[in-house]
Formats: sequence, structure tokens, C-alpha cells
Amino acid sequence: MIGIAAQRLARAVPRVASRVVITRGMATEKQIWNQIQSTKNIQKITSSMKMVSAAKLKGDESRRLTAIAFNSWADALNGPPKLAEDATFEELPERVLIVPLSSDKGLCGGINTFITRHTKTCIASLEAQGKSADVAIIGDKGRGQLRRLHADYIKMSLTEVESPGNYTLAGAIASDLIASGAGDYDAVVIMYNAFKNKGSYEQFYKVIKPFSGQGEDEPLLAYEF
Repeated sequence: MIGIAAQRLARAVPRVASRVVITRGMATEKQIWNQIQSTKNIQKITSSMKMVSAAKLKGDESRRLTAIAFNSWADALNGPPKLAEDATFEELPERVLIVPLSSDKGLCGGINTFITRHTKTCIASLEAQGKSADVAIIGDKGRGQLRRLHADYIKMSLTEVESPGNYTLAGAIASDLIASGAGDYDAVVIMYNAFKNKGSYEQFYKVIKPFSGQGEDEPLLAYEF
């Protein structure tokens, strides 16, 4: 009896399976309308984000243009910044502290990547010339990229640096660098991005040497206090 029942069940299964047909129908009008409304909502959010970004960019440009005049004295003391692209770094002294400026959050493009790449190039160039270099990183992104292969060069790192920058923030960072031994180096090299337009930027480095010397090498001769 069990064998006969099993045979009947085996013959019935193919007939039941053949009746199950997978069908795919068109979306209803309501589903299409909901999808259109969802797309319009995304467009509104994107438009709002563009307006906020444009306002922030305008404010940053205004602050940058205002600060350029106050930074002109630094060019008179240490010379103008130099383009990092294709630089040989032969003018740098024997012992250098490199300070790359990166961000704490991810940004579109290679803003942080270019800074770390030029920092690595500077380290390699100095070592090839028989010189030494250490790194003091500003920004979590730069720290994460450099510590993979250059962890031994990192002497300090500063994260969660507030934006936009101002004189007080710059003074606090300088104080931390000096407290960490920046004055023991022959020069401090600041590696940073320079704004060109909305879609491009360039990497520069600024060499700051100690204000010490005698005779013609004495700094600040043109200034009276």
C-alpha cells in the first residue's frame, strides 16, 4: 500500500508544479506616481545641498582673500611658497620637520591623497640626499594614510581641528608644534593645498627656518619693536 501511494504522489507532483507559472506584471499607476514623487524629493534635497555648499564656498573665499594680505609678511621673512609638483627639495637643510595639512573627514577628489603623496616624495628625496625628516600630521585622514608605510616618521598628530581656521587656531597649533620640539629642527616645511577654483587646487610647501643668526643673517632687521 505504501508503494502504491508513493507512486501516485510522484505522478501528481509534476502536474501541480506545471501549474505554477511565475508572472511579472507592469507597475501600477500608483507605484509609478510614488516613484516620480520620490525622485522629485531627492532633487529638492540635492538642490538645497548645492545652495548650502555655494554659501559655504563663498564664505571661505571671502575669508581666504581677507587673510592673504595679513600673510604677506611671512613671504618677506621666509620667501614665497613653492609648488610641490616636480619639486626636488634640494634647498631644504639637513634635519626637517614636515607638517602636512589634511582634513579629519573624507572629501571628494584627492585633496588628502595629494598632500600625503607629496609628503612621501619629500621624505624619499631627503633620504636620497643623506638628510633626515620627521612628520607632524594635522588631520585624521593624513594620519591614516601615512602611518601605513611611514609610521616611524610620525612624531605627533593633531586631529579634530576646527574649521574654518583663524589666528587663534594657528597660534594653538604652532604652540603644540614648538612644545613637541619643532625648534630643534633646521626647518619646518608646511605642506598644504592652495585653492584655484571650484574644480581644482594645487599643492604648495612653505619652508620656515629658525629666526636666529648674526650679522647679515640676523632676521627681522627691517622691523623695529
